[in-house]
Amino acid sequence: MRSWLREMYAASEGRAAPLYGLVTAVGVTTPLVIGVLTGHAAESVLVGLGVFYVASAGPTGPYGARARSMLTAVAVITVFTWFGGLFSGDPWLATAIIPVVAAIGAAIPWMGPTAALSTLIAAVRPPTSPVVFNGVLEMFGGLWITALMLAPWITHRLRPLRTSVAEAARAVADALDVLPDADFGEWDRRRRRAYDALRQARATYVLYRGGGREEQQRPQRLVEALDRTMDEAVALRSLLTALRRELPPQQWEQECRAVVTALADRLRGLADAIEGGGGTSPGHGPVALDRFVRVSDDVRREWLEGRSDVVGTALMLQVRRLIGRINATIDGAAQIVSRGLKVGFDTPLPERPAGGWARMKEAVGTRSPGFRHAARVGTAIAVAMALANGLRLPHGHWLPITVMFSLRDSYGDTVNRVVKRIGGATVGATAAALALAIAPGKTTLIILVFVGAALGFTLASVNHAYWMTFGTPLTMLLIDFTEPLGWKAAAWRIALTAAGGAIALAAARILWPAGTLNLLPAQLARLLHTHAEMARAVAALFDGDADAPVHRRLREASAAAVDVEESLTRLTQEPAPPEELVRRLREAITIARRLRDYLGTLAALAGEKPVDAGPIPAILERVADHLDAAADDLQAGGLDLDDLLRELDDHLAELSRQRRAELVAGVGDDAVTPLREALVEVAGARHALRALAEDADRLTEEGRALTA
Repeated sequence: MRSWLREMYAASEGRAAPLYGLVTAVGVTTPLVIGVLTGHAAESVLVGLGVFYVASAGPTGPYGARARSMLTAVAVITVFTWFGGLFSGDPWLATAIIPVVAAIGAAIPWMGPTAALSTLIAAVRPPTSPVVFNGVLEMFGGLWITALMLAPWITHRLRPLRTSVAEAARAVADALDVLPDADFGEWDRRRRRAYDALRQARATYVLYRGGGREEQQRPQRLVEALDRTMDEAVALRSLLTALRRELPPQQWEQECRAVVTALADRLRGLADAIEGGGGTSPGHGPVALDRFVRVSDDVRREWLEGRSDVVGTALMLQVRRLIGRINATIDGAAQIVSRGLKVGFDTPLPERPAGGWARMKEAVGTRSPGFRHAARVGTAIAVAMALANGLRLPHGHWLPITVMFSLRDSYGDTVNRVVKRIGGATVGATAAALALAIAPGKTTLIILVFVGAALGFTLASVNHAYWMTFGTPLTMLLIDFTEPLGWKAAAWRIALTAAGGAIALAAARILWPAGTLNLLPAQLARLLHTHAEMARAVAALFDGDADAPVHRRLREASAAAVDVEESLTRLTQEPAPPEELVRRLREAITIARRLRDYLGTLAALAGEKPVDAGPIPAILERVADHLDAAADDLQAGGLDLDDLLRELDDHLAELSRQRRAELVAGVGDDAVTPLREALVEVAGARHALRALAEDADRLTEEGRALTA
């Protein structure tokens, strides 16, 4: 128990944001100072609340995206402050309305909890408080912090994009570092991190308005080059696994590792140049590549002369080609960076906020986990408000606020959030009360608000417990700025936080389970169907269709796997997670990932010109048919590929015989002939195809077990 608590409070969830904390602290305290000096402290609190609401929305990404989210938050707090003022003086009407607002906010991302919080705080004000004027003051606060946050827009507008692309380049480099190693676990972890970083870079670029000019599309082309590098690295690892069975000499292994390390170092150099804005010299391929090519050619000749191993030499040639392609892709990326990174202005206006009524209607119709969570939030807040009003609790608004920000969409996340809120609130409220007891007055209040905002917003992304420790005095003092805070108020704050946490835990445990098990059959069926479509696209590539949509099918298959991973995460957060089901889901996700890797490897091996691929397209089509059949009927039989795999072995043996005859006839080792190209393609594909067949059968077996 003690180690669990220590891990919870010490765990790092992200990076600190000191500049964000400092700007927010200045934004919150400036109106308070002006209000105290001019005798309008009550009005200044409303401006400070507007700052707090907008800053709490956590705007991130490019400045255009930040402007959209912050301006949306300003509109939300203004409208819902006016709306909440209508219920001021009528707590039971507020109890009926605010839970509905909270439920809608939980279902619509751009509203979030800000709408319910603004409504609640406005509703607990005295009935004499001017509703429209209050909303205008909070709007001014929101616009003030928006202006502060967006001040660096003109000079720093490209920084988020450069940072995102540079992080993707470094993640790909990290994956290359362990590519030659036999440790699958470390490779898999870095491979996933690289693809996640690439997805983030693509998403960041979308937030900019690139236009149609060539120089404005350079970031997109750069991300595409990094994506190709990673796809080629996945194929290279599969080939290295197959080649190791031929026992290449140690010197070749060392040179292979050296050239891959040199390629990773080039990517890191590119990442540094990207963050600097580009414009640097593109450089040239590493010297290690020339040495690797020479050693590879020497080993191939030795194998052909001493062992007549045309299959092994074909695999080595394919490895050499892939490394050359990775180097050429990095060369292209370096050329892009050398011309500088430019992009269109990231305007905040054209894009609509994410989410909306259509998404909410779909969630209601399907009773999705999101809809269940929204209903859970509304019900729990209604209970909390009814208790606060019925018992006439002092500072009773802290009870529904705690529920609002503690209740997560899974039981495990709710437990973590409640524990951190209670611990942080206890420390923060006690510290604030002690400070005011030692040095009472408005000056101390403003100092505490500044410190709480600076440290709270700086450390909020590191750990929620830190936010609660410093954010608790901030929110208490800000919302109740005109009322003195004493030990009694601090005790009520701690008690109401604990009570609100208990309500949140009860709601997460009892009310409307997420329904994850009901979603699994459809998600697994989609997982199988999308991987089947990817297999068909790769088959079309081997059949000579150069425009086969392999990459699009890969994205669809990856998205289907992400849905299953989200279900797995939800299941692990249940009070009593089904261990066997969780284990099988993890296995299915791992197998599906390998399946995509093998299909990506085969796509990378397919040459630009059609060759005699033998039964490879037929094998891929049968794998696709098997996956589709299993998706439609998870009781379908196993995958039978023995005949086609034997045909593949016979085809490879015949290509090997013909290639030996070609060499005996006097064709040079390095002469590019259709026969050599066919042998290289088929030899490289054999290992991936056999592994693909095994994993396709295992994936369908796991699917049957999961839905049994």
